[in-house]
Amino acid sequence: MSRIAFFETIRQDVRYALRSMRKNLGFSLAIVLTIALGIGSNTAMFSVIHAVLLKPLSYYEPDRVVLLSRGATPTRYNEMQAASQSYTELGAYSFPTESMTLSGVSQPEVLSGARVSANFLRILGVAPLRGRDFLPQEDAPGAPDVIMISAELWRRRFAEDPQIVGKSIMLAGEPHTIIGVLPAGFQFPFAAVDVWVAKPSERSGLPAQSRQLSPIMNIFGRLKTNVNVQQANAELNVLHRAYATAHPAMLDAKLDPPETAQPLKVALVSDVRSKLWMLFGAVGFVLLIVCANIGSLLLSRATARSKEFAVRAAIGAGRARIIRQLLTESSLLALVGGILGIGLAAVGLRLIRGMTFVDLPRAGEIRMDSTVLGFALIISFATGVLFGLLPALIASRPDLAGILRGNPRDGLTCVDCWSSVRLLCP
Repeated sequence: MSRIAFFETIRQDVRYALRSMRKNLGFSLAIVLTIALGIGSNTAMFSVIHAVLLKPLSYYEPDRVVLLSRGATPTRYNEMQAASQSYTELGAYSFPTESMTLSGVSQPEVLSGARVSANFLRILGVAPLRGRDFLPQEDAPGAPDVIMISAELWRRRFAEDPQIVGKSIMLAGEPHTIIGVLPAGFQFPFAAVDVWVAKPSERSGLPAQSRQLSPIMNIFGRLKTNVNVQQANAELNVLHRAYATAHPAMLDAKLDPPETAQPLKVALVSDVRSKLWMLFGAVGFVLLIVCANIGSLLLSRATARSKEFAVRAAIGAGRARIIRQLLTESSLLALVGGILGIGLAAVGLRLIRGMTFVDLPRAGEIRMDSTVLGFALIISFATGVLFGLLPALIASRPDLAGILRGNPRDGLTCVDCWSSVRLLCP
């Protein structure tokens, strides 16, 4: 077959499939909506999996950024900074986020604030969108209160003011100077942070005399190019024993095993990884059930069309031609359902991003990108083939003698059926 003839045949198959869908509009709509629900749920779930588990963090060489310790004291952080040799720099952030009231700019608003060490952007390898990052001296006690704000807050509350850098605002009842705006979509160390404040050891609500020995910080760092995670963990074990010896009231080297350095991405998603994969498997299983049910519907419909297939076979249509026609119909149904499913997935993702009661890491990165759209198109095509193949194989070999005798139930013979559909035979 020439290329022109091939595309002409495809065009005829598509036109015939569209006429068939219009002729059985209710049946087609039921299948399309069912497919849309199955593909929409899978596309939405894949979007979450892709953003949270598969995509690398949007930092410079993100695999070299590691989390060393959770629940460390400022004293331990200072000692590790002085003794560690495996990292270009060590940084810290306090947890969880703090609620800070923005006042003096239109209506007051409670913002989500993160306290980070002054070098956090240098460790991550991220440059501000506007302004500068923190200076080392701005981490010192008594240093002026300066902040960096998110691009979202800059747009929402300051109308993307190009002169925003250097302005002073009232935050938590104290004046703070804005020194920079972070890139759109930037997240660290938590999702949906509005402002970043230096001096992580000065967490509000804690008396000054108890801060140095309060486990309020997580320590992270960037590995040197010639150091791997195993070497970093060996050093971490030595530092752990040294800290336990120096501060026996805070740590027992025998009862408290040393922590291990983990890539930051692994540490961020460790609590949700297995849950997300289980949920993805569940919605995938739902799609298989959808395919099985639609396959049964198409098989019943193929039985009703047995006379049509017999006539086409009698005038010379080969089995491959009939199979191709039926697969075109099922693929077209799946494609329409897939497009509708992508729309449903987009709505679902908007709801997921707005679920503030769910602590999902990297939630701000969940979106419909080209990878997700490609996944949706692939599973749409695969779904159309999956639920359309069996009915096409069975319907493509009609019993011509039975049809000519005028018995429509003779359209499909037992030799063409699986044992599970023998009820279609006379």
